[in-house]
Amino acid sequence: MEKKVGIALIFGIFFVLVLANPAFAAINLTLSNNPDNGDNVARAYACLQNQTSGKNLSLKEATFSLLAIGGQDIFNKVESYRDLSSCWPKGACTLKETAQSLLAYNRVGQETSNIKKWILSKNITASELKWLLEIDITNKVASTCTINDGQRKNTINILENSKIQGNPGPCFSIDNEGYMLKVNQNCLRNEFEISCDQDFVTSVLYQRNSGGTLFILPEAHSAASLGSTKERINGECFGTSKSCDYEGTLWATLALQKAGVDVSRFAPYLLALADDNTRFFPSAFLYVLVGGDDQYNSIIQQQKQGKFWEMAGTRDGRYYDTSLAMLSLADKGGAEIDATKSYLFDIQTKEGCWNNNNIRDSAFLLYSGWSKSVGGIAGGSVVDCEPTFSCENSFLCTQSNGTIEYDYSCQTAGQSCCSVNLKELSCDQKNGLLCPSDTQCNGRVESSSDGPCCLEGSCTPVQAYEDSCTPAGGICRNSCDSGEEISSESCSLQNEICCINEKSSLGFWIVTLIILIILAALGIIFRHKVLVWWYKLSEKFKKKPIMQQKPMPIRPGQQIGPYPRQMMAKLMPQQVQPKMQMRPIKPVAKDKELEEALKKLREMSGRNKKE
Repeated sequence: MEKKVGIALIFGIFFVLVLANPAFAAINLTLSNNPDNGDNVARAYACLQNQTSGKNLSLKEATFSLLAIGGQDIFNKVESYRDLSSCWPKGACTLKETAQSLLAYNRVGQETSNIKKWILSKNITASELKWLLEIDITNKVASTCTINDGQRKNTINILENSKIQGNPGPCFSIDNEGYMLKVNQNCLRNEFEISCDQDFVTSVLYQRNSGGTLFILPEAHSAASLGSTKERINGECFGTSKSCDYEGTLWATLALQKAGVDVSRFAPYLLALADDNTRFFPSAFLYVLVGGDDQYNSIIQQQKQGKFWEMAGTRDGRYYDTSLAMLSLADKGGAEIDATKSYLFDIQTKEGCWNNNNIRDSAFLLYSGWSKSVGGIAGGSVVDCEPTFSCENSFLCTQSNGTIEYDYSCQTAGQSCCSVNLKELSCDQKNGLLCPSDTQCNGRVESSSDGPCCLEGSCTPVQAYEDSCTPAGGICRNSCDSGEEISSESCSLQNEICCINEKSSLGFWIVTLIILIILAALGIIFRHKVLVWWYKLSEKFKKKPIMQQKPMPIRPGQQIGPYPRQMMAKLMPQQVQPKMQMRPIKPVAKDKELEEALKKLREMSGRNKKE
């Protein structure tokens, strides 16, 4: 009897452990909670408000929360991390965090002049770039040209085959197999005046010092014979030491552009070094800064499984990179962004946030994907751009002869208030295809009014794998961070592994141990009631007695079976000796319910014997 009770307790413990498993909890949440998109966004904002209310926020948490929901308390928290030099964090200022704070202060209409001044003071020359000056004679005839570097004039000859001869002076050396002039590092901040005795065109090109893609500045200059052009090298970056800080420059240029500063001189460095810094997702920043189909195509093609973005080697994770993509695409993402938002709704926590209610990630996602007006800051002044003007990509606005209206703000995070309304062609008008969310374009992708447009290619299916990691509370990465352990759960991408926080895993086993102790204690205290319950359960499933058949009569002389009569005696059952009756043991005091259950069992046993 006690053995059966023990088995029942084991099954009960197993049942409780299964319910405590986070994977089952996530499945139950997904099945029971599927509100519409508006409710999902409202839940996310309510969750973020609850998570930040009265909490001791870190600088990152406070900065991104200020971007998403504003609020005087959150602003005061960001201000508490401010250094006397108007940079962040206090005593250890960095470009990235100062730029993010500038973005947040501009968002809530606060004074930013001192913050911009500190960032611009970190402007240095990008020594990682190689700069080239090209002089192209229009009629392809021999010509003589002079170059004034600000201190002296030097004369060179350009042959009919466009090769350069002569001494270009201390600021230049002949490069690129004799067709261009390389600008030396000590003259990168000089302005050069060029004059030739034939019609000519001058342009500036650049690439990494180690080689690779050759970029050209967007503006070329032309002049008639004996006329002149001027060229200046725009190769700058930001750094808190003598070397450039690529990620800091990405955030600094984004924040400065939003605050009304011309950042075109920083674009060459960011473009040329992008391939060396893919972990920072440069194409997302660059599409906001300089536009371009190449940047747009790069963002779309890097979406994983049509659901999210996560760059190889990223330090900030899937939710951060997905926020950057949504920030850059703004309202131009089409089906890709819609699919991402559906995916994010599916993996919200029960409270409505993301990534185990991570404040920074939840705030960045809301700011990038579902941005809304913020206020409630003393001295702040924010005026919505629309309907007076139009919210557009900053670069595309200026390229279309529009001007940025910096006194107005756009709710869409990646856009600026533009004086003109840009009308983009639809994908159908571009003779392209709109690929469904579970496919990707194997050709060239351009933006259109209704989403990413596939040109010169077709839509191919995206191979998908089952993701059991996210519902189990883990995160899929290329490698696990410190404080995380590798789980056996699977990821949607074949080359990723499931990482689960060690603290979460340890907490689960601590909770499990506590549950076991409580169950054991309850089993000891209520053992009599458990026995009564077990007996009642057994009574319901007790089998009915098997009816015995009456023996068939045997006629005189009839042989039974093939055995001789001498063997029958051995085969016949022997008389069974009655069992010795045990002396009754004096019963101990029992629970009244237990006594009644035992009495019923004895009565049932007696009836079975009579039958």
